[in-house]
Amino acid sequence: MNRVILFILVALAAQPFTWAAETTFYKNPNGLFSTRPGETKSLQNIKRFGPVGMGIDLLQPAFVMQISHIEEGSPAAAAGKLKQDQIIESINGQKLADIDPRIQLGKILAAAEATDGLLKFAIKGETESVTVKVPVLGGYSKTWPLNCPKSDKIVRGAADYLSQPKSTEGLGGIGMLFLLSTGEEKDLDVVRNWARNAPAHRYPWYIGYGGIPLTECYLRTGDPQILANIQKWVDNAAKSQHNDAWAGRGSALTSYGNGHLNAAGTHVVTFLMLAKECGAEVSDRLLLRSLRHFFRYAGRGNNPYGDNHPEVGFVDNGKNGKLAFAMAAAAALTPDGENSLYARARDVCAIQSFYTTTFMLHGHTGGGIGEIWRSAAMGLLHDKKPKQYREFMDNRQWHYDLSRRFDGSFGILGGAGYDKELWGVAYPLSYTIPRKTLRITGAPPTRFSKPYQLPKQLWGTKADNLFLSLEAVPDKQGKKQDLSGETLAKDSSLAFIRRFHGTEQPSDDEIRRYIRHQEHNIRNIAAFKALGINSGYIGWKAPGGKMRKDLVMEFLKHHDPRVRRVMFGAILNKPNAIDAEVFELAVKAVKDPAESWWVKDAALQVIGRGSADQIVSLLNLLLPYLKHEEDWLKNAALTALTPVAADERCYKRVLPAIGNLIRKNQRVSVTRGLAGGIRSKIKAAGPAVQKLAAETLEETFTGYAGSKTAPGGLDTTSTFEFHLEAIAGSLADVPGGLDVLYEIARQRKPNEILPYKDFFLNADSSQFGPKLKKAIQPIIMDELIPEFVGRNRAKLHQFSAGEIQSGYAGGSRDAVDGLVALYDRADHKEYDWKMFMDLRNAKWAYYSFDPIPSEQVPFDQLITRYRKVSLPKGMDKWFETGFKGNDANNHGAFKWGKSPFGHYMGKMPTGPVHKCGASCTGPGCYGATKINSFWEKEVLLLRQHFKVPPIKPRHRYRLRVNDGNHVGSGGGHIIYINGKPLIEAKTCNGRGAGGLPKGAYFTREFMDDLRGGNVCIAVMTFLRYNAKYKVKPSSAVPQGKFSLHIEEQKLPPMGDDLVLKSATLVPMLSSQWQAKQDPNDREQSALAVKFRWDGQFIANPEILGNWKVITEVGEIAEFDPAKKVGRARNPLFSTIMFKEDGRTKEPTWLWSADTLMDLNKYQALKIIPKTLAGNLYLFIESGGFGTRNKSGWKSKLLVLAKE
Repeated sequence: MNRVILFILVALAAQPFTWAAETTFYKNPNGLFSTRPGETKSLQNIKRFGPVGMGIDLLQPAFVMQISHIEEGSPAAAAGKLKQDQIIESINGQKLADIDPRIQLGKILAAAEATDGLLKFAIKGETESVTVKVPVLGGYSKTWPLNCPKSDKIVRGAADYLSQPKSTEGLGGIGMLFLLSTGEEKDLDVVRNWARNAPAHRYPWYIGYGGIPLTECYLRTGDPQILANIQKWVDNAAKSQHNDAWAGRGSALTSYGNGHLNAAGTHVVTFLMLAKECGAEVSDRLLLRSLRHFFRYAGRGNNPYGDNHPEVGFVDNGKNGKLAFAMAAAAALTPDGENSLYARARDVCAIQSFYTTTFMLHGHTGGGIGEIWRSAAMGLLHDKKPKQYREFMDNRQWHYDLSRRFDGSFGILGGAGYDKELWGVAYPLSYTIPRKTLRITGAPPTRFSKPYQLPKQLWGTKADNLFLSLEAVPDKQGKKQDLSGETLAKDSSLAFIRRFHGTEQPSDDEIRRYIRHQEHNIRNIAAFKALGINSGYIGWKAPGGKMRKDLVMEFLKHHDPRVRRVMFGAILNKPNAIDAEVFELAVKAVKDPAESWWVKDAALQVIGRGSADQIVSLLNLLLPYLKHEEDWLKNAALTALTPVAADERCYKRVLPAIGNLIRKNQRVSVTRGLAGGIRSKIKAAGPAVQKLAAETLEETFTGYAGSKTAPGGLDTTSTFEFHLEAIAGSLADVPGGLDVLYEIARQRKPNEILPYKDFFLNADSSQFGPKLKKAIQPIIMDELIPEFVGRNRAKLHQFSAGEIQSGYAGGSRDAVDGLVALYDRADHKEYDWKMFMDLRNAKWAYYSFDPIPSEQVPFDQLITRYRKVSLPKGMDKWFETGFKGNDANNHGAFKWGKSPFGHYMGKMPTGPVHKCGASCTGPGCYGATKINSFWEKEVLLLRQHFKVPPIKPRHRYRLRVNDGNHVGSGGGHIIYINGKPLIEAKTCNGRGAGGLPKGAYFTREFMDDLRGGNVCIAVMTFLRYNAKYKVKPSSAVPQGKFSLHIEEQKLPPMGDDLVLKSATLVPMLSSQWQAKQDPNDREQSALAVKFRWDGQFIANPEILGNWKVITEVGEIAEFDPAKKVGRARNPLFSTIMFKEDGRTKEPTWLWSADTLMDLNKYQALKIIPKTLAGNLYLFIESGGFGTRNKSGWKSKLLVLAKE
């Protein structure tokens, strides 16, 4: 970083923030691609100058080139004179000017490869240029990548790289797909050897990426060994499927994507289609349900992140391209082929590449993966859309060239974590897809192909088929726009959005033109514009002119469902536009049996924006949709019925019907319990409605019919419990529902002290019924608190003893605060944190300064600016107790000021900064308290001596930093106590840290400082330029706020008596429980009974006394006292004393009869005394029980001898 800063400062005379207003680099203010380097950014990197083997930093003034790195073994390295940090003045006589530097560098490279292969670098300070030699490839032909010698050489280089023994195969083996796509026999041999032995992966990511080349190889070779391997992969795909698709790693988690990750799962569908064509056994359920699930997304927006509706916008991270190949595989499998809906679905997904490419390199985890499949999918339209294909490829030529590496391999330039060979090996598919050498790219069936008739109408009505068209929507006269001449510069997404959302509003006819466009996302933006809303590239909304009511009604009544759907969908974002006429049009759509399901989805949601009076007469129309075969329509029907769910006129029909849906549902995208809108209606309803709601949810909970095992065998217990908890939460939200839940939850989960305890602990206890009121406090004090202490004993000890330091002192990550929350709920409030030293408005000696020029960092290079900087002269010891801030050595530099200190845009703030609002006045966040002193410059030093009140026994202490406790707040700091560093926070609040108390504990080593009665507190902190936690600033908005105070907390009871009590409360794992665990029988596993101790001690005189561990064996017969034994590895203990009362020396080890209870891990271990060769030994299970152990697994035995 410093090398860059130093150059900038020299060049700009130590004024790093002045260039934005002084330079205009680009001739055209609008770049073709959204990721064009910004001409005012201080540092940007082009990681790879293609096969030259170097990276280039772009510095200011725009754009100075500086070498960021040289790749070992590259042509740049071979030149011997190029080094990191050198300034490049020109390459082959060219300075960067006027256009996207990436495009210009691509052109320079292409010109060299087409002629002599020489690149001459003029280096600042060097008298002679440095020449780098790259291979001569010739120029691209007009028809590249077909009939193009340069393309052929690039393909051959990539193939030769992949064919090397130690080269990467790519994720799951996706590089093998590229090798097959070359169509050359020498590459086929490499893939055949791989395919015969490729291990059957379990993660869907790998099943999809590797399964496609595996099946394509079989269809080329007919190798029976490969077919046998394919079957193993199919079986694994079946085992990891749930709700018709897949998560990334084959689990059934609901924490992301509603259980699915389509970036992984879409390719599994492609694999299954091809596997079926190979003749593998793929069940109809597996094949057709997954195909149907993904087919729905084609032509209706973007293939979404997970189990959701299609997404809108122009960023899809490659999922649309993947879907194009899944549909291509389906079209290849079915005899209908190019005449099938699957071929049409393929094409509409592929053409999205053209419209999304100007937002290239955007994506959730980095856009590199998107470029692989965007480019590959566009290749599917080489013949059908030749002009747009040519436009696409020619304008992206620079990216393919700069992504190439000198060894023939590819990265993905600008693709973040995907810019490496693991992913890059798939990028040259861009060159080979048009060769049509694969079944998914247009190769004819082979003699090993086995066609299979797929349903001709897999989903929806005939009206839904119109969404699968490469042609524009016809106007009233049947005339269609000719889209074949579209260009990226005028018609791709970025150019379209700029024009459509510009200062000049589009005319009605322009809106009509674009709402009849072929591409759904363009139609969607046009629909929003008719409402006076600008919809952005990923769906962000902003005001966009006036609403055009006549256009809206015209589009809602349009003859084509593609227009009706985007207009119904858009109007949901402007509820006040849904008048009686719009409502009736929605009803008409829902009534029409021939209407598109996709239109009905939006129409049902529009009905849900109506009044109860409008909806109550529609029950006979709406209720059947709760049982519709399409889950989107079930979900939309819930929305439609929400206004009348608790209506006195019809709740008796609606609530049971909704309950029946929830009882059978295991799909988060349909519903998770009762939706919030229905819950609020029930809360506001009368007693009769609330009573039926509670009864319905009670029946739904007790009779929940979800499954803990997916059809393929995947354990879906987590999904089952997720929905059951949602039902419980819905019931808890109904007035009186907690009393019902208390009874039924304990029946369903008898091994838990208080199932769903958070619902009870977070509720208003005044709303409890008499029985629950009487029960809850004893449950907390006598059961939940001992259980908590037992499970968290080690952490409780560490936190209470001051052995743990954290920049977030307390809250959800603190075991003591977790225990205090339970005591609070039992009306013991004396253990909360309380103010100890209120220093929020204290007087401080302070000094503010800017770092020296070589350490200044432009605003846009750092997120949080905390870093090591040189201190002003004489201030090296500013934090020490004896430092005099105003003595002669530092010329009275320190001043006196009252905290909080603050800064915003060069002035003292008059309101909150960062993300704080007016309510941030404590006790959680103090970001809105009045600022008393101006924080002048980037670095702020504070120091002061304070008198400390007496320290109390059985208390702990923390320092609170008040610079905002929201995600993204704070600028980093270091705090000293009496000259010793207490805490250093190098970053702002990250994800998950919002709401946590920022600061530090007074750990054990600092308690004597507090006890001394006086402390010197010293602080260093920094301003910052935005309030984001992982995004660098785009504009200079200097801001900061700082104050602190000290709090104390009385420690709650957490003694060994509670640990011992927990032994009777917490179920323990045991060998008997383990024996019932069977991965193939989830029900049996779930019903396995854990060990419960009744608290009664049963004597066993034979084991009393002191014992030591001498070895570990698999079973008793393995132990021979006459032979030398090896030591046990990591035993649970090395010695143990069995006392007469069931105790040991450690409070976490109890015993009774033949069972040793481990309260550290809550496992019950069998004790087996046995006399061998005249001596008594104890054989004790060493534990390790769990659901991850394989069927038949048994615990090892510790062997103990008496001391």
